[in-house]
Amino acid sequence: MKTEKSQVALSKLIFTMNWEDPLSDIKTLNIKKGDVLMTISSGGCNTLEFLLHDPGKIYAVDINQAQNHLLNLKKVAIKHLNHDEFIQLMGIIAGNNNLDLYDRIIPYLDEACVDFWNTKKDLIKKGILMGGRYERFVLLAKKVIGFLQGKGRVRRLFEPKDLESQKEFFDSTFNTWRFRKMFDLLFNKRRLAKRGLSADYFHFDDGSKSFAESFYSRARKAMRDIPIVGNYFLHLYLRGAYRDLDEVPNYLKEENFETLKERVDRIECVTMDAKEWMISMPDNSLDGLSLSNICELKSEEDSNELFDQVLRISKNNGRCCFRNLMIPREVPEYLEDSIIKDEELSAQLIAEDRSFVYSKVAAYEIAK
Repeated sequence: MKTEKSQVALSKLIFTMNWEDPLSDIKTLNIKKGDVLMTISSGGCNTLEFLLHDPGKIYAVDINQAQNHLLNLKKVAIKHLNHDEFIQLMGIIAGNNNLDLYDRIIPYLDEACVDFWNTKKDLIKKGILMGGRYERFVLLAKKVIGFLQGKGRVRRLFEPKDLESQKEFFDSTFNTWRFRKMFDLLFNKRRLAKRGLSADYFHFDDGSKSFAESFYSRARKAMRDIPIVGNYFLHLYLRGAYRDLDEVPNYLKEENFETLKERVDRIECVTMDAKEWMISMPDNSLDGLSLSNICELKSEEDSNELFDQVLRISKNNGRCCFRNLMIPREVPEYLEDSIIKDEELSAQLIAEDRSFVYSKVAAYEIAK
């Protein structure tokens, strides 16, 4: 029986960064020195950020080999380049010698990874972080927003304000009918399918009539109800780049770079279906799991089997964070007394989520 939804092209680079707010996972997992974690590799950003909390080991699992080639490149670049060189290769600062930087780290990459990146030298030249299928869609959205709103209005949105002033500006100035119409034009299943999400993936079980309606509601909350200062996700959506080196993910900040160098080998990339990888792991072996929205990519039956494995391989008092994009997935009822939802924290996470992609961000604790 086919249990995986064909959401991703497994040889394509869908994401070059994470679009999950790492603060949600960090609050959920409460990472302690020496913890053993499992993450979904995706863009690799959050896995790298978790290293700053001193876990002993992180298994970065992804069924898409391209995503692990990305994370391996980031790992090796952190280890063998200096900070300025690393963020230049990522595309955070400008430079004209990215291929030279890549050539310097080739000896430390495995053959398959080198073969993969040798086909993407144009991306390396430009800088990697906005080069996935989804990131190219974000850049398109940025152009459309800039055209509809004008650079001045976008700039004014980011000017420092208290939250009430931010709400007033959004309601009176930014939330135009053209802005709302943009979601119908860009955030529909046909266009998103071209960016790596298959058209049959969207089943609107969250009360929305369309992805556009749901995504508009989430975007409105992020631009209106959550402080914009420090929200680097919004800079990417509306400006196509980070504003400055103070408003970037923590793993990109210079003050954290030496710590990452020392710890980056604690990450082990695994290209495998997450449930199958869990089956291979011993009982009681993990302190925390960051699962993104992988349950949506599975049938309900397969999702339930995955949670069976989450319980088996987690230690008592272990923690788990996962998300929903559109398709509601939840821990099955028969496991609710063992994988216990932290309702208060889950409500806080979705209320404070700086990235407005996901409809649900939830925290769980394991009880054995």
